[in-house]
This record gives sequence, structure tokens and C-alpha cells, in this order.
Amino acid sequence: MKVRAHPGIVSRLGAFFIRGVGATWRIEWRGAERLDRARSLSKQVVFGFFHGRLLVLSYTHRGRRVQVLASHHADGDLMGRTIEHLGFGHRKGSTSRGGAAALRDLAGALLGGLDVGLTVDGPRGPRGVAQQGAVELCRMTGSAVVPVTNAARPRRLFRSWDRFQLPLPFARIVVAYGEPFVVPAGAEPGEREEFRLRLERELGALTAELDRSLGHRGSDVWPHEDR
Repeated sequence: MKVRAHPGIVSRLGAFFIRGVGATWRIEWRGAERLDRARSLSKQVVFGFFHGRLLVLSYTHRGRRVQVLASHHADGDLMGRTIEHLGFGHRKGSTSRGGAAALRDLAGALLGGLDVGLTVDGPRGPRGVAQQGAVELCRMTGSAVVPVTNAARPRRLFRSWDRFQLPLPFARIVVAYGEPFVVPAGAEPGEREEFRLRLERELGALTAELDRSLGHRGSDVWPHEDR
């Protein structure tokens, strides 16, 4: 007989694991002045990051009431429940499936005084390709987009579509913010595409830079060629 663990129990255990292993990490921050600059551009911000790098951020940004979108799929729901235990807000939906409703929900959160976090290439990729959600959300609300990423050593990279990064206990972690930007409310489709590409390029370059700075080489450097 197959026994399934209750999602509530699994999510609590997941949060316990993240807190436990995260407490052993040696964390370095880079570009904090860019986050300060984003706050000068708009009161609330949208953190844009790659799906494969979300685990570190779920620890480093815990307890800040950042609202994160998680899909209705079982895996997404479990992730959402887990981060709730870490002090995030769990908003159900996807910018690629039923995207308009999800964006309206997140826009309401921003206008209500809460920050938002978006996996720009999630929930299913392609890896490293930013979707339009973060740009549209910022155009709708006047909030600034802040690219944020991280790298770890030692770590395990899974063979999943996003090459999910799992830092090992006592790993060195570097978290970095990229240049923030604001999308004008009247931006035309071509301009929005330029902002989307800007976010994609900024995140990709910054992630690769962090990987190299920690001594990773070859296919261990973002965007990680499949092996």
C-alpha cells in the first residue's frame, strides 16, 4: 500500500531543512546599493530571478513578506506552502497560464505595499529565458524591477530543466542584485520586449559572473550546457 505524506507536513519539513542548512552557509552580499537605488525609484519592487536559483533566496529573503507566485500544480503548491513557513506570501497562479488574473493579483499586492518575487523563466522554462510577466507587472504598477541571483560552492546541480542549484552545508554563498529599472506605463510592445531582454541579459550575465567568481568552470557556469 502506497502512503502519501500530507503536504502540510512535507512543507514544514522543507522549511525546517532550508532554515537548518541555510544557517550553516557563509553568505556574501553584492550590489546592495542597487536595491537601495530601486527603493528610491519606487516604494515596492519586483525581484526577478531564475527558477534554478530560488532555494538560496528562500533563505536569504525570508521573513520579508515578499509575495511569490506558485503554480496550482502539486509541485508548485508544495513550494508555495514551504515558503509560507519562511515568511513569504504564497499567491497561486502562473504568468504563463491564466496570466492576466495572476498579474492582477500581484499588482494588487504591490499597490498594497508588498514586494513581489518572480521566477522569470518559470515555471517550466526554457531555462534562462525571461518571460514578459515581470515587465508587465512593473508597467502596470510603476514598481522597479530588481534582478537578483546567487551562486554557491560547493553545490549540487540537478539535471532538471532549470539545473536547480542545491548548496551543500557550510557552502560559500554570494547573493547579488543587478541594476534596477522602471518600465514606463505607456511603453509600446517593442519597448516592453527591450526591457524583457534587458532583464534576461542582466540576470544571465550576473549569474555567470558569480559562478566564475566562486571558481566554477565550463558547463558548471550558467547557463550550464547539458551534459
